Amino acid sequence: MKVSRHQISRLAFLLAALLIAVTSISLIFVGLVASHTSKQQAIANEERLFGSALTEHLRAIVRDQISITSSDQSVANLVRKFDPGYARQSFDTLWTDHAHHKVMLISGEGNILAESFSDYTHIVKRPISETPSLSTIVENLNTLYRTNRVRVPGGFGHRSLNGLMPEDFAMMGFVRLDGKPALFGAMPIMPSEYKIPLPDGAPKILLSARYIDDAFLKQLNAQLDFSSITFSNSTVEPDTGPFHRLLDKSNAPIGVFRWNSQAASASIWPTVIPVIAVLSSALAVLAFGIAWKIGQLTTSLQASEKQNRHLALHDSLSGLANRLQFNRSLEKIVQTLPEKPFVLLHCDLDKFKFVNDTYGHGAGDFVIQTAAARLKELIGDQGLVCRVGGDEFMVIYWQSSAKSRVRILCRAMLESAHKPIPINDTVSVQIGLSIGISIAPEHGTTPDILVARSDTALYISKTAGRGQYTFYSELEEEAGKQKSSLQSGSERPSRISA
Repeated sequence: MKVSRHQISRLAFLLAALLIAVTSISLIFVGLVASHTSKQQAIANEERLFGSALTEHLRAIVRDQISITSSDQSVANLVRKFDPGYARQSFDTLWTDHAHHKVMLISGEGNILAESFSDYTHIVKRPISETPSLSTIVENLNTLYRTNRVRVPGGFGHRSLNGLMPEDFAMMGFVRLDGKPALFGAMPIMPSEYKIPLPDGAPKILLSARYIDDAFLKQLNAQLDFSSITFSNSTVEPDTGPFHRLLDKSNAPIGVFRWNSQAASASIWPTVIPVIAVLSSALAVLAFGIAWKIGQLTTSLQASEKQNRHLALHDSLSGLANRLQFNRSLEKIVQTLPEKPFVLLHCDLDKFKFVNDTYGHGAGDFVIQTAAARLKELIGDQGLVCRVGGDEFMVIYWQSSAKSRVRILCRAMLESAHKPIPINDTVSVQIGLSIGISIAPEHGTTPDILVARSDTALYISKTAGRGQYTFYSELEEEAGKQKSSLQSGSERPSRISA
């Protein structure tokens, strides 16, 4: 159904209005997505910043320990022998100078030898199995110690701490001690100058911790400038807002930090709304201008497009399908094999050069047009007639692949080609037609093979005197007979005529 220019113009304006509406809605949606994404990204950045701050607090605990854990004197008084007074003095240093709430000395055999409560140190001897959360820490630190241990005269030492991060030689993380959530750092006791080496076996470990209390939360708030950092012993993650979940070394949940995100109060809408308004207005002007122009160009574009589509697939002289359409159609139809066999007829006009040379190219063009019309009338909708160049035609015939039916068709084509063609009021010319035939799938299943074999059959029709049709299968039969004759020494037979 043809659409009038005015209908297309109205449709163009309607589409322009729809485009403006869709674009405006899309921009609003983009604004919503951008706002949400911006907020989520800001929350993610806050969570990363919070995690980094906690990591620095953990490293600070380990650095506080180094003055005690990396010391020949500590090796002498805590490893080689156990001096309770030295232990109390060391624990008191961590409490007084660095505000460590809990300090423990753990033997290589897995016993707690000393532990502090507030500012008082108890000398005890109890297995760490009484505090299950310590078992994984001690086990992991023993493994780390073995990777860093070095042999020195008289025993063992620890590789230099220069250039190492705390996590390279110590265990850090979160643990629940005495029922309270805490940050901890644990280090093996090691010599600093290797004057007193370590004995073989598991190391003695100094573990110290800071409880997550109000003072610690206030320190985090001041450090990060976040709003209202809180800690909950709940193991359930919140549905909204930023948070940081704590796990111990066994991946057991300890609790969750929460705070009010600074991104929650921020909004990009004051920036987005003016941009949406400007873009929508500009798009409206552009869209309606384009719609008006479309109304003017529609008719010529429709005609031009139709002509271009026709020219792309048809021969301009004969109006038949051209080589491009032939190749596409042949490639498509071979895909239906073997269920749908077909015939390929390779045709060439006889005596066409004589017409061209004698009566001129105008007469030759008229002969081509007449021959094309006759072929198209014969084939109808039973196949596709193509002009592939000069006086050469190809026919894809899909109505029947039976040789008897193809012979009837070829005789009709030869008879039609021999009819005189009047080139003016007084002169008529008579040409002929030679045909080469390949049948799919009998003679091939690919376009190249079928075309090559129909061309071979056409060549035989030409060399045998023109005005003939030849099946490729007859060439194969003749070649077989010739081979048989040569093997028996008989005289070579003549070619079988189509």
